[in-house]
Amino acid sequence: MKKVFLSCAFLLCTIMISSCTTNESKEISGTLIFDDIGTHVFNINADHIEATVTLSGPNYGNTVVYEKVPLFRTSDYNVKIGTESTGTFKSELLNNLVVMYEVEAGENPDNNLQEIMDPGYIKIDWKGLN
Repeated sequence: MKKVFLSCAFLLCTIMISSCTTNESKEISGTLIFDDIGTHVFNINADHIEATVTLSGPNYGNTVVYEKVPLFRTSDYNVKIGTESTGTFKSELLNNLVVMYEVEAGENPDNNLQEIMDPGYIKIDWKGLN
């Protein structure tokens, strides 16, 4: 009887120890590319997010790269591609509707502001912890 009790106790302890899970954080990453004219909203579900943000202006405008940009799980980010502001086109990255980064459009040889040949893009390469 004593051997059966000890065997059951040993088996129960072994099962309990082997079934425990670890709370290790795993690194996750992704890439978001926005190249359609208009407004887009996104949120990244991770902690300690660090991103590389590449902005390319409409109509073959300047391209700017920002590295090690901190992003937060609790923020809604807005991307505006090819929006018109004060007579010029530009693309913007906003954090809770506050402008973080912007890039203006390139020169339009026809001086026709209503026609954009290239809408530009915003690319976000991010990594964080799950």
